[in-house]
Amino acid sequence: MIKNTFDWYNGEIFEGKFILGFGLFLIAIAFLFYLYGNLPSAKVLLFPLLVIGIFFTAIGVGSIYSNSKKVAQVELKFNENQEQFIQTEIKRVEDFQYLYPMSIGISLFCFAVALGLLYFVKNIHWQAIAIALILFGSAFAIIDYFSKERATIYYEKLTHFKS
Repeated sequence: MIKNTFDWYNGEIFEGKFILGFGLFLIAIAFLFYLYGNLPSAKVLLFPLLVIGIFFTAIGVGSIYSNSKKVAQVELKFNENQEQFIQTEIKRVEDFQYLYPMSIGISLFCFAVALGLLYFVKNIHWQAIAIALILFGSAFAIIDYFSKERATIYYEKLTHFKS
């Protein structure tokens, strides 16, 4: 069972590295658009892309750091009391399940606002924000897609181990 828990946390760390990479990529792209973009619409992408790039970078760093610290303690907790460890893990996984439908709602909201801005507003600053919202909503949905799959697999293994 401990191997499954390590797989879970290592998956979270791996995902954190991708989120960090995506955030850094967006920051680099923002500066490249600003420095080398010939059109005003390319230059106004700087701030919206920087904001979501910094957001994803912070999420990635936080995920890597917090999950790395948890991995160091997992085996100790498991060896202390296996039954309590499994019960705690089951509860922990159950407690964050509400986040997945909420994240889909956030992504849909981002898409709806972005589409409205792109269609109705002809200001390039607002359209740049719309592009950033589309990137944010897409990345958010992709991240949670893989996170939910990992959580489902881990939860099934926890409940099967318990019985």
